[in-house]
Amino acid sequence: MFCIKLMRERTGPAMLAPLVVAGIPLVAFAQAETQEYEEHEIDEIIVQGAALDRTVEQLAQPTGIVGGDNLTKKQSASLGETISQELGVSSSYFGPVSSRPVIRGQFGERVRVLSNALDSLDASALSEDHAVSVDSALAERIEIVRGPATLLYGSGAAGGLVNVIDRRITDTPLSTPMTGTLALGTDSATGSASGAGQITFGTDSVAGHFDYFRRTTDDVEIPGFVESAALRSLELAENGGVALDEDFGTVTNTDSETDGGAAAITFNHAAGYIGFALSEHNSNYGVPGHGHEAGDTDEEEAVRIDLEQTRFDVKGEYEFGETSQLRFRLARNDYTHVELEGEEIGTIFDAKGTDARAEWRHGQVGPLDGALGVQFKKLDFDAMGDEAFVPQSTTEQTSLFAFEEWSINDVWVFQASARAERQTLATRSQLTPYSDNAFGASAGLIWLINGDNSLAVNYALTQRHPNSTELYADGAHVAVDRIERGSVVLGNGVLEKELSSNIDIALRGDNDLVEWELALFLNDIDDYILLSPTDTIENDLQVFEYQQTEARLAGFEAEARIELLETGSGHLHTRVFADFVRGEDRQANADLPRIPPLRYGAGLHFTTDRFEAAVEARYHRKQDRTAPNELPTDAYTLVSAEVSYLWTEPDVFLFMRAKNLTDEDARQHTSPLKETFPLPGRSLQIGIRYDF
Repeated sequence: MFCIKLMRERTGPAMLAPLVVAGIPLVAFAQAETQEYEEHEIDEIIVQGAALDRTVEQLAQPTGIVGGDNLTKKQSASLGETISQELGVSSSYFGPVSSRPVIRGQFGERVRVLSNALDSLDASALSEDHAVSVDSALAERIEIVRGPATLLYGSGAAGGLVNVIDRRITDTPLSTPMTGTLALGTDSATGSASGAGQITFGTDSVAGHFDYFRRTTDDVEIPGFVESAALRSLELAENGGVALDEDFGTVTNTDSETDGGAAAITFNHAAGYIGFALSEHNSNYGVPGHGHEAGDTDEEEAVRIDLEQTRFDVKGEYEFGETSQLRFRLARNDYTHVELEGEEIGTIFDAKGTDARAEWRHGQVGPLDGALGVQFKKLDFDAMGDEAFVPQSTTEQTSLFAFEEWSINDVWVFQASARAERQTLATRSQLTPYSDNAFGASAGLIWLINGDNSLAVNYALTQRHPNSTELYADGAHVAVDRIERGSVVLGNGVLEKELSSNIDIALRGDNDLVEWELALFLNDIDDYILLSPTDTIENDLQVFEYQQTEARLAGFEAEARIELLETGSGHLHTRVFADFVRGEDRQANADLPRIPPLRYGAGLHFTTDRFEAAVEARYHRKQDRTAPNELPTDAYTLVSAEVSYLWTEPDVFLFMRAKNLTDEDARQHTSPLKETFPLPGRSLQIGIRYDF
């Protein structure tokens, strides 16, 4: 195991002088899959999560991709942190391991996490302390759809989706008898040490695959106090000037051990392929805020989560002639995690699920090129123990969907999609069951203004079913220190389906020395399901209730890359970027909770044939548009720098990346622990990857 423990030295402002002289700017182009000097490579990448084989620029809905060397440099201990710096994306940061993506201010059940276009089938959306069972350590790339993706992937993807794609099942015959990757890395602020390897071998008709990864982290090092200045001020006022929590420099009980691997086999033939993969994912990690230092016997026992998942995947494709294809995928999952209070079992969460979909891509039929599909998903969920605040439930969804594209001419492309979904939700108790249909449709128009500029407009009208937590929750949710109650438990009956009206406008340009993108969005949601605080306190915990309101989310994402210098040996460019979302509860005339603030930044990036160097500053504005009973979050700036080098014989990629160089006390407003758990302090990441 490659493990380097680098101690952070807290230096003064003098260390920033070189950055100030450099103009304090940036890292790699956020959505480039390969080396930065391979310009416009993003345009050539096929989005696997799309209904047809289309690139990012050929889709009306804003979509991003992180892969290749860029993904290697951004690897973190959780999926949420790995992509949290992408446009429109933040995270629900609950420690190094349990961090889900937040897209345009939407989180939890509204952001679908997929593995090779099928659901993760875990319990991560139920609570922020539950880790995602999909790891990016062995991923080929990550696709991000910003905005409703319900029409292809179900009503749960109302806020967007993240699709993690790996190479376990190979969809093309092997060009060489054996390929593989070895990767090692470390991070000083989290004490992370990681290793991953995969190998694919065989012939052009049969391919075998094995992979394995392991990652450990220590307690997270932070720049100052565990509690925020705002929370400490409140506590001092309430307790007559006596501080209750003076923890400083380290967040206890945040260490972890995670590993996983897979074995797969793929059979290729002239008309297509079929592959099978069996994988495992295991993680043992501490829950921050629920632990203590050795010897502090007066405090509660440390709470840890022991997670195990076994998953079986089938993926295949069969071609009928030159244009017609049948694509099918199936995943079966067995997921269990145990919450340990010291050595005692507190709660057991168990989820067994199946997700299957088949798509017929019919090729050109008259003016239309498109796909028709069917999807079935079933999830049996059960919780037993102290934190079993959601009863046993079985959720079934059966869906029909369609996507059609009409290339009107060389300038105009029209895209449309529709989905009908039947959901049933039942429990073993006498609680009211749920059974209803949800529908959705969208229409998009792409205007290829010329070879370098385009405009895309997409309108979607979709419905979202309520889930089991929103209907049946009843009990203490200890991880986030609250009691949750669903609408059925409260006697309010079954919630109405959400109705979302969403419009996206995306402009792209590539004009010699400037490449840019601007995305604008507006999402009005009727019967928006919101977890709202009440004035009731039970067992020292505040009671929260699921209610419905009228919500609006609006904002933008923008970036521009400007070439400053280009020679035969390399080039220098700058990138400026920003994203913003405003979330409003229009019925209560208030702000929605946990909405990320305005972010903007700039950077410089220098590239030669093999060497890259970059520096970036990213400013997060103060978030003072807060929901009731929500504290504001202070502004902060994160400064980072990196260098990397690529050898070709052998194929070795080496990088070093420094993060939070100014050792800022940075707290993400999207995190439910923002008052008691800042982001890691100054850190140095070192990684190496060998491809063969």
